[in-house]
Amino acid sequence: MLFRKEIEKVKTIVIKIGSRILTADGYKQRLSHLVEDIAELHKHDIRVILVSSGAIAHGMNVLKMQKRPTTIPLKQACAAIGQNKLMQIYDQQFSKYSIVIGQVLLTWDDLKSKKRYLNLRNTFFQLLDHKSIPIVNENDSVGVEEIRFGNNDILGAQVALLAQADVFVNLTDVGGLYDKNPHTDKTARHIPVVSQLSSTIHQLASEKKSEISVGGMSTKLKAAEIVTRAGIYSIIGDGYDQRIRDVILHQYCATLFLPSKKRMSSLRRWIAFSGTSAGKVTVDAGAADAILKMGKSLLPAGIKRCDGTFKSGDMVQICNEQNQPIAKGLANYTADEISLIAGCKTGQIMEKLGHKSFDEVIHRDNMVLI
Repeated sequence: MLFRKEIEKVKTIVIKIGSRILTADGYKQRLSHLVEDIAELHKHDIRVILVSSGAIAHGMNVLKMQKRPTTIPLKQACAAIGQNKLMQIYDQQFSKYSIVIGQVLLTWDDLKSKKRYLNLRNTFFQLLDHKSIPIVNENDSVGVEEIRFGNNDILGAQVALLAQADVFVNLTDVGGLYDKNPHTDKTARHIPVVSQLSSTIHQLASEKKSEISVGGMSTKLKAAEIVTRAGIYSIIGDGYDQRIRDVILHQYCATLFLPSKKRMSSLRRWIAFSGTSAGKVTVDAGAADAILKMGKSLLPAGIKRCDGTFKSGDMVQICNEQNQPIAKGLANYTADEISLIAGCKTGQIMEKLGHKSFDEVIHRDNMVLI
């Protein structure tokens, strides 16, 4: 058995590995063990995607820097140097097992655009179909906002959604989730399984960071929440002192987060977690109740106002009369057309616009509750 008994059959796994695991003392042995265990998964026909931090950290090592740079240009320079170094190391390791790797560098724009998102998904599927292992990192050498605000925990979750993975494994330097910070409190109790990511669970997170990493436990919990809501298992485990084979099989060195029973489609995942809203429609109380409580589509009669400039097919946010977001979805009409038919019955759409492509402004199949 390769995985914990709670996890059903696995076809695709996304593994995210943090900077400290890849750069701190002893990293060569950790990386060798990681690649050996991934090769074992590969031998069992499990498709593996590796989301790897460490480009900036390796660049820091090459430039003999002790502290993470604070300026954007220097971070970009470290990333440009370090990414090349990192891929050389991976290529050397995976070649021992005759495994081909493929580098994929992403920015958030690649995920927010529906067209680019679908093209990227096809690229991943082609790489996996050809028995290669995609190695993914954020494109820090050209990103600006991405470096300042991004982290590979969320990127790893996004890749898991995009690749329709069964399991997302987030390797860190602790054995998963504890009720206290295990680095500072010896009485900390390990939590082996989380069935639902409640606000109480989020409050357990400790924002421990190092000079070379940018993420803390709270971002790992956010990543776990994203994938479990979409129907994907998530594991946060110790990739520093333990091996990946132990993290995915045993509970003593990891926490397993159980997924929602209903898996989202690829389109609904993109709407919920990746796409960017191009505008907003405000709906009355009746329409809000129909969407939230009865699972209905949005009809023009329930719309009070439309804000923004967007085309048919763009994603828009749906807000109630208190301006609280309740859902997101793909609009069947442009912003100008929605403004013209707001408050109208479906039978009046043709009269108002001169055409009627849909009865619904946003169909339920293209909508996700927030």
